Amino acid sequence: MIEHLPDRLDLLATAGAGRELRGRVALASLERVIPLLASPAGELQVVMRLGKDMGGTHYLAGSIHGNVVLQCQRCLEELTLALAIDFRLGLVRSQEEVARLAHAYEPLLVTAEPAIIADIVADEVLLALPFAPVHENTDECHGLHKDYRPSADAQRENPFAVLAGLKEKH
Repeated sequence: MIEHLPDRLDLLATAGAGRELRGRVALASLERVIPLLASPAGELQVVMRLGKDMGGTHYLAGSIHGNVVLQCQRCLEELTLALAIDFRLGLVRSQEEVARLAHAYEPLLVTAEPAIIADIVADEVLLALPFAPVHENTDECHGLHKDYRPSADAQRENPFAVLAGLKEKH
């Protein structure tokens, strides 16, 4: 087991050797994730196991744990989301290999160039983030919507009243 995550890694060679890597990845290094965060401070704990299964498939499996700070889409305040991501990727070199990949794996296309570990972590984090993050309980929201109270006796105007008037004229 290696207690350090390199910046780049030859995934196929490492999977052939059967290694486990552990380390931390700074949120600030995940360039595609940063625009979705309210704050890029912090880091994620990453565990990566690379190996070859009984069917001969090279794989990358692991987990990502940590907290990210997002903007609640209901109150526009910060909310902390705990991430607990497990992933299992089959390492493939072509589309033909994707078609033959076992259903237990998601495909990860590898090239002759070493893979950038931060990009793999960013992909998994992006898949785990909610489309529209909101506090689980509306009582946790501290934004303007808490001050809004529609009046109970307010009569809403029918948006189709104009059309009804035109219909009566013809």
